[in-house]
This record gives sequence, structure tokens and C-alpha cells, in this order.
Amino acid sequence: MIQAPYSPAVVVCEEPAALTRSIRFYQVALAVATLVFSTLLVALAVLLFTPYTSLTPLEAETIRAAVQSRLDGTIDDPLVEGAPGIVVRSSNIRGFRLNGEVYYYYLEGERNFDPLSRGIVGHGDIDVVLRDPVGSSPLVVYRLRG
Repeated sequence: MIQAPYSPAVVVCEEPAALTRSIRFYQVALAVATLVFSTLLVALAVLLFTPYTSLTPLEAETIRAAVQSRLDGTIDDPLVEGAPGIVVRSSNIRGFRLNGEVYYYYLEGERNFDPLSRGIVGHGDIDVVLRDPVGSSPLVVYRLRG
């Protein structure tokens, strides 16, 4: 009897090169798409949460502070009846004068009595000078076109 060593054949599976390249291509494409999407998302967030204004930052802050001081009662702004049984600040109906300009304001999502909210003027008759989206009720300040 002849004794010869027996070794079974070893089968090695190799992935085809085309499949490897295809997987790598999709990984790169997914990474690029994720990067583009996240960049657009950040840009959109910056646009949405940056106050819109046609004023300089100092003017915008002055007007925002003027409205806030009227809303919180720091400036004497008498209460008047906006509708039967509803009392509002006088500046919400008649606006307020600041540096020779009359400004009107409203808080989005709340009941307002400014000329635009009452339908006395239309959107084509106003210039929005400040839109501040901070808070649950964004503040919009405008003036009438002359």
C-alpha cells in the first residue's frame, strides 16, 4: 500500500473587481449626498432664524426694543378697546412714531388690530421693515408706503 498525503482542494472565493468598485462608488455617492443635504439644511436654518429687515442692525434693534417696551408696559401706551370686550395697546391700533416715521406691528398667530390685520390696507400698501421670528409669536413691524 502506498501512503501518499491527502490534501483536499482549497476553494477561494474572490469578489469580482466590478462589484467592489460598484460598492465603493455608492458609498462615496452617499457621503456626497449627505454632505450636500446637511449643508442645505444648515443654510435653511440660518435663513429662517435670521430676522428679516431692511434696516441697519442698530435701527432694527431700536424698533424691536420700542415695540417690546410698549408690549410689556415699560412705555406708557394706554389700553383701548380694539373690539367689543377686547382691550389692546393703543400702538397696536394706531402705530407708534419713532424718528419721524410711524410704524405698525403685529404678532403672528395672535389677534391684532393694526391696519393690515383689520384689512384697511393690503400687503401692497406696506413695507415690512422687520420680521423677527424669535418666540412663539413672530413679530412683524411695517410702515405704510407714502
